Amino acid sequence: MNYTFAGKTKMLTIALMGIGLASIVYGFVMTPDRVWANLLLNGFFFLAIALAATFFIAVNYVGEAGWHSGLKRIPEAMSTYLPFGGIVILALVVTGMLGVHDIWHWMDHHFQETDSVYLNSGKKVYLTNTFFLVRTIVYLAGWIFLAIQFRKISLKEDSLKGMSMHKKGIVFGAAFLVFFAVTSSMSAWDWLMSIDVHWYSTLFGWYIFAGLFVSGLVMMLLILLHLKNQGLMQWVNENHIHDLAKLMFAFSIFWTYLWFSQYMLIWYSNIPEEINYFLERFNTDYRLIVISMLIINFLFPLLILMHRNAKRSPMLLSIVGAILLVGHYLDLFQVIMPGAVKDKWNIGFTEVGMVLGFLGLFLFVTLSALSKRKLLAENHPFLNESRQHHI
Repeated sequence: MNYTFAGKTKMLTIALMGIGLASIVYGFVMTPDRVWANLLLNGFFFLAIALAATFFIAVNYVGEAGWHSGLKRIPEAMSTYLPFGGIVILALVVTGMLGVHDIWHWMDHHFQETDSVYLNSGKKVYLTNTFFLVRTIVYLAGWIFLAIQFRKISLKEDSLKGMSMHKKGIVFGAAFLVFFAVTSSMSAWDWLMSIDVHWYSTLFGWYIFAGLFVSGLVMMLLILLHLKNQGLMQWVNENHIHDLAKLMFAFSIFWTYLWFSQYMLIWYSNIPEEINYFLERFNTDYRLIVISMLIINFLFPLLILMHRNAKRSPMLLSIVGAILLVGHYLDLFQVIMPGAVKDKWNIGFTEVGMVLGFLGLFLFVTLSALSKRKLLAENHPFLNESRQHHI
């Protein structure tokens, strides 16, 4: 059975992209600094969701899990967005090097020659324009290449029986996990942490990973519920939904643990180059954003998703999932904006329009890819296990 991407759903995604384009044009006319910062925010947010889907595929290949085989088409389709998100990030890096914007203010040659903290630390070796660009290309090329391999393996598996393609998937899955273990943290240091160039945190990479994986799981679940609402994917039952919701809940708690651990250690040591990062967020107008995202990302799933029945209710999960996406968007907002635009931030048409536009692009790419393949991986060696999945 195939998914047809047409009608109101397709028109909605196109309309969202139109709103996003209008907000970018409006933003460049009114507040260009906010547009550049929001391009990074949305570019990374949706790239991270596609990356989380690829990570989900790799983990299940290496773990030889069977339960997910009935819904694996969804993360495979989500991973097709990686090149689009990659273009946005790469364009921002290149334009930053050319001086078009100053999101990464350390890129300025005057800063690199005069800032004493930069000059007296290892960052003067690591944070150089050329090396920064090379690392960005390596991250994106590696992720996209491996995601394409997963799609190719899955396509060949549709026409071949046996374990040959599955074993090949395990090899590429292991390669992805090793590569991702390094590059997920390094990319977070580069694209996000270096906005506040004088700041240090040893937990930052893990903290960003936890947030991106929750967002990826939420998007995966919402797309699955959308398909089931259309009468598709009948072989996916409430037990599969329950497992996705459990992962969503577990990594929400993991994200909270990492956020608190990072905050507590920095607060306790009270070192100026570390604590200023939190002072810029708690002692300014960003305080409301920080408190809101903490409530949404921790208390909300803790209070609602604890009960077993909540993890099996499509309506409740749809609401919780949508709110969690907002929460992790706000999380990235407070990571990026204080360093990128300082006190010039706002949540207006530019911000709302751009997130809707990127959401429309992500859904357009994902649902288009989903419609080009059978929703059921008929020759997956563990498909029968998935059909009989029960918890």
